[in-house]
Amino acid sequence: MKLPSTLQHQFFAHAEREAERCKERLAARSLRLQELKKEIRLERIPEDDSWRSWRVAVIDGSNSPSTSERLGIRYGAFCAGYMIFEGEKRVEENYFSDSFSQDQTSSQDVAQKVLAMMRFRMERDIALQCLKEKDVDLILIDGSFFGFRADAYFIKGEVIDVTGFERGSNLTAEVTAKTLELLKSRKVVGVIKRTRVSALDGWVVWRYGDESRCVNSNDKHILASIMRPRDWFAYDFIFGSPVDFNYFSRMKAVYRYLVLQAKKKATPEDLLLAAKRDVRNHIKKSLGYAADAILRTARYYARCSNQAPFEFETPLNFEVKPLLAYFHTFHNPATGLPWPIDLIDEGASLPRGFTKEFVQEIEAELIRDPSIADKLALAEYFSYLNPQKEED
Repeated sequence: MKLPSTLQHQFFAHAEREAERCKERLAARSLRLQELKKEIRLERIPEDDSWRSWRVAVIDGSNSPSTSERLGIRYGAFCAGYMIFEGEKRVEENYFSDSFSQDQTSSQDVAQKVLAMMRFRMERDIALQCLKEKDVDLILIDGSFFGFRADAYFIKGEVIDVTGFERGSNLTAEVTAKTLELLKSRKVVGVIKRTRVSALDGWVVWRYGDESRCVNSNDKHILASIMRPRDWFAYDFIFGSPVDFNYFSRMKAVYRYLVLQAKKKATPEDLLLAAKRDVRNHIKKSLGYAADAILRTARYYARCSNQAPFEFETPLNFEVKPLLAYFHTFHNPATGLPWPIDLIDEGASLPRGFTKEFVQEIEAELIRDPSIADKLALAEYFSYLNPQKEED
């Protein structure tokens, strides 16, 4: 209602048209989903109480959703923490934090990805500390092992102006090495809340040769329509190999490039080979490791309540059934996620508006400093880059 009346009427009309288009998409999606459902094998989560003797660490962190853009400098903040559970009882927790600053001359997009990578580094350091010093049987980390791969590719050649790291490639090399150490321990599992994988539609393209049967949704959305509470799914149920989800998740993009854009004739085998080359080359370019060193994980989905299923990632050949029983028995029905993940997420999340207040505190400290005589220059230095819109 704050918009001019002309815009209000236009957006009501846009909403009406979009509702009609959405109804058509939902009807087509329902038909394709019923066909795909016949191909999906699901299993029931087993009963197992062995987890009650486990000592489990859970790690999560957060960073500023955007950097604070001032005339003279750019700021960001990040934090991470851990909790340790013995069975259902929380027995220990701790938190850590740091900040990030850069001159305004560099790219904001690069700065935001560097900030996220600094948070990943802190989370990996905490996980390694728990692994080596806290006598844990299992560590749950937020996100996939190498979920930072796209950011690593983006910043690898950039001068990042961060203490201890000259270029983005130096920072990502350290994060990758620490992640590989966690993976090799075979005690670490990644819980993935915001999945974007679309391997099932990729498999449909590979099997039928085009996109006509694709559901056009990510895998979490598809499986939410198929799985019942207490169902679980493994990608190797349908692909045969646990690592092939990496290749099938690139299948639609490869098909669109080779067949639709480049107008080439490509068999399903051609598409799969092209997807493999694409994934493996990207891993080498972004992380600096051969693909076989990185592609050593398996992905699963578990649905523990009426909420949507969540995805998780383990080392290859991990004994997953006791873990599934742990997730199902010790979950939050409101989110469907394991309780420890919800609890650490709440504790290690920077609240909305925090970065603005953090930068205001820096400015206040400098204003109080008697050695700074030119307070006007200080005010200019900390002025908003866009004075019309204050930061969140």
